Amino acid sequence: MSGQIDSEEALQKSKVLFERKRLVTISNALQLMEKNAKKYLEQFEQSPDYRLFRTQFRQYQHTSQLDQIVQFQLCDLNDPDISFYRQAEKKILVCYNKIRDYTHFQQIMKYDLTFLYDDLRAKIDWYDCSMLSCMKIRGLNISGKCKQSDKQCFIDEVKTSLERSEVCKGKFDEYFEKSFKQCVMDIAPINSVQQTKKNYIFLIQYELFQELYCENTILLVFDYKQGKNNKINK
Repeated sequence: MSGQIDSEEALQKSKVLFERKRLVTISNALQLMEKNAKKYLEQFEQSPDYRLFRTQFRQYQHTSQLDQIVQFQLCDLNDPDISFYRQAEKKILVCYNKIRDYTHFQQIMKYDLTFLYDDLRAKIDWYDCSMLSCMKIRGLNISGKCKQSDKQCFIDEVKTSLERSEVCKGKFDEYFEKSFKQCVMDIAPINSVQQTKKNYIFLIQYELFQELYCENTILLVFDYKQGKNNKINK
């Protein structure tokens, strides 16, 4: 009888020890994820992509320091969202435990920073389904989550987003087509670079034989030293 009790106690202790080790492993993994997320944030703040947003944020007298805009939090893995833009605080919440790598983080940042930029320049009305559709289309396009040539990607993403809105549920067909053609062409602030003494390359996309999306691209190179434009077909 005593031997059976000792065996049960040993088994129970083994389970407790295993659970402790498991929790320590999870805790260490989460700490590493959060550390990587903060490192990605510092890296992105120095990137050419963010410099374009930063210039515009300053023009709207909004803070351009990413650590004051972005907050990290631990999220439920069963929740499909990876990040959230909170209009009231003008903050972006990012689930650090869902970030795959730096490339993925870049996409998240450009997507949500587009929301913030649109809110600063146009005061987003979250009850305006047309405005929400446009904001979503722009975020998907600028972040690279959807390619301009892949209209179905935009349809799937925007439809899912609108269906989750109490105001816009069931109104996808009414607003998407009205918004798509114009909003997919609006890549501000990517195309809002101020002139400097340096040469900038502007990516200009235009429609040709297509009604709903751009198929051809040219590079417009403005040479400030020569004071003229040079077009290079790509």
